[in-house]
Amino acid sequence: MDYKITKKKIKNYIIRIYPDKTIKISVPLNAKEVDIKNFIKNKKEWIEKTLDKFEEKSNAINKNSMMIFGKNREKKFIKSSDLNIRLTENNVFIYHNFISNNDPQIEKYITEWKLNNLKNLLEEYLNKYFNILNVSIKMYKIKKMKSAWGIYHIKNNYITFNYLLIEKEKECIEYVVLHELCHIFYPNHQREFWDLVKKHMHFYEEYRKRLK
Repeated sequence: MDYKITKKKIKNYIIRIYPDKTIKISVPLNAKEVDIKNFIKNKKEWIEKTLDKFEEKSNAINKNSMMIFGKNREKKFIKSSDLNIRLTENNVFIYHNFISNNDPQIEKYITEWKLNNLKNLLEEYLNKYFNILNVSIKMYKIKKMKSAWGIYHIKNNYITFNYLLIEKEKECIEYVVLHELCHIFYPNHQREFWDLVKKHMHFYEEYRKRLK
């Protein structure tokens, strides 16, 4: 269980748990380490129950909605002879002919649909910056990654993109493409690297923040 402790001019110990499961604990300025540990130990069961509630709520939202290009859209299931998905401003219409909306084949089709949409957008931005930067890569891959949105592989000249980029705003996806292509010129994040990124995307810092 990870948490952040902050000492403040207060009399009582305060725990705040946020929807993203961040735990922040405020304690008096003169609080001793042993007292802080005992307080957390006594509150452990309550903290775990609260975290479980957030997890349940998050799972319920995920079942009924889908994050696409930076916006949470409600899933709308419609019976149809054809298997198809249509994206609108606020909804994702899923047409299918299965008995249940929870059929595994539907989820598989949704995953493929998301992958194809991400591929189309990545290729649009790759071609754009191939021309601008006068560079090319051998290929690109898409897979789920825990700690990076993109990785440029210098030795083999290809890029791996994070599958979860499909959930991010389009301008953030474009930034990741530009970022990785700039590594062709500068393998590390030295000043010249960021100068090159900024030259072609003036507000890149804002998009970078949104991806954190």
